[in-house]
Amino acid sequence: MMERSKKDLKLLFVNACLRPGGYTKFLPVGLASVMTYFKTKGYDFTLLDIDINEYDDAYVENYIKTNKFDFVLCGTIVTHYKWIKWFVNMVKKHQPNTCIITGNSVAGSIPEVFLNNVKGDIVVTGEGEVSAYDAVEAVRLSKDLSTVEGISFRDNQGKVAINPARKAANIDELPEVDYSFFDVKRYMEKAETMPDKDDSPEEMRSLPVVTARGCAFKCTFCHYVFWDDPYRNRSPESILTEIKHRIDQYNVNYIHFWDDLSFASAIQVEKFCDALIKSGLKFKWLATIRVDLFSRARLSNEDSLRVAKKMKQCGCYTAAFAIESGNKEIMKMMNKEIEVDAFYNTVAILREAGIVTQTSVVFGYPIETKESIKETFDQCLKCGLYPSIGFLLPLPYTVMYDYAKANGFITDEDRYLESITERQDICLNMTKMSDEEIMKEIKEGAKKLNEMLDVGLAEGDFIKSKGYKSQRIKKKLAVPQETNAASLGNKATRRRLDPKNIKRIRNDVSFNYSQTDFKFEEQD
Repeated sequence: MMERSKKDLKLLFVNACLRPGGYTKFLPVGLASVMTYFKTKGYDFTLLDIDINEYDDAYVENYIKTNKFDFVLCGTIVTHYKWIKWFVNMVKKHQPNTCIITGNSVAGSIPEVFLNNVKGDIVVTGEGEVSAYDAVEAVRLSKDLSTVEGISFRDNQGKVAINPARKAANIDELPEVDYSFFDVKRYMEKAETMPDKDDSPEEMRSLPVVTARGCAFKCTFCHYVFWDDPYRNRSPESILTEIKHRIDQYNVNYIHFWDDLSFASAIQVEKFCDALIKSGLKFKWLATIRVDLFSRARLSNEDSLRVAKKMKQCGCYTAAFAIESGNKEIMKMMNKEIEVDAFYNTVAILREAGIVTQTSVVFGYPIETKESIKETFDQCLKCGLYPSIGFLLPLPYTVMYDYAKANGFITDEDRYLESITERQDICLNMTKMSDEEIMKEIKEGAKKLNEMLDVGLAEGDFIKSKGYKSQRIKKKLAVPQETNAASLGNKATRRRLDPKNIKRIRNDVSFNYSQTDFKFEEQD
């Protein structure tokens, strides 16, 4: 490409449809952030929002055939590998000279596999704002792509080149996300249903807000784009400034904190609540938390309840966290670093404060048995929670993906990636049970839980249910007399993860816990 001015270039951003036909729609926060960054750098662009408009593939192809672009930028998740493969190859068919840049987990986690099987040009292998912009600039100015951090591409010999990673951004310094590119009103109408919506006459006007990036914890099944980046949370002041703007712009009254982990400890959440009280802002909010939110801060039950009540006072209506499994050995395999009893303690404290709790479980680890499935449902019953049920779905750049490859469960990555769908489906069974056996046990456990908690789900909704159904559950739990910290182990034996001390060895699949591919450091 000859050097051209920014204003002369035609850029297309594409928001893929992740769940065709689904009522709920989520504003693509990551894509919006990248678009915002390009806008601040002087670029004009077009958005093709396939998701909110439910455009079918025929419409999308006709749009590409009739509108020419210099760059097409698109990101989507791993479970839509098949679609993005079709889309990228289709664009190249009609516009062979267009530079196609892909990102997010579908491409960023598997750049070699992706570029060897898909006709895209550049893959962003981490946070997209700066890397995508620098890639476009390099092409525009005919610069060497090897100088751009955080991308992968095909070199002149057709080989995949993987550039060094880009240093994680200070998220407080990134421009506030601009949602005006999207039909915000329609997204708000189709936002995720809130737990108390049916009991409240107030119209729900909800938008997502990012409070943090990454996660300080490394579960072996979990994939996220920023695997090697440190966990970074925004300052309370930065978060509240953005929320005030959302309220002023769109009359928002619900905020969905759209993070892998909004709050890692009670200290962090209390600082946010104190800042929220000081601001005078009023809104309801949902956040993802660690199940050991209180014990990690070594709070007494009295102080834990005080913090939980402050969360409720500040508008927290739901706290979501993952039980994942009730079996200790599977928990070790997951690298959860949480004692099973922590779930009960946290649910009891939050429920005492009047906060709705949501949770999820994952079935299908190699050592899963009928007994371990029962243990998980028993833990859910103890907590009075009906979980969002999912199956282990080995995703690229996770330990379980490497395990599946090393043990012959995945022999053709491209074919496997084309076959996977959603976490509610059994896409790959690595247990000693048949698909029918594991599904039978799960359905029976879910049926009993549904009956005993009086959740009211139809049989066809046992697995595809939503966590907010737990709102119906009135079971009151007794807050344990001992402190959470004591119930989870003393200072000498409890361990915390420090992202700086985690080393990932991709080929280590032994799962001998003493020889795990994660290294821990004892911390006071």
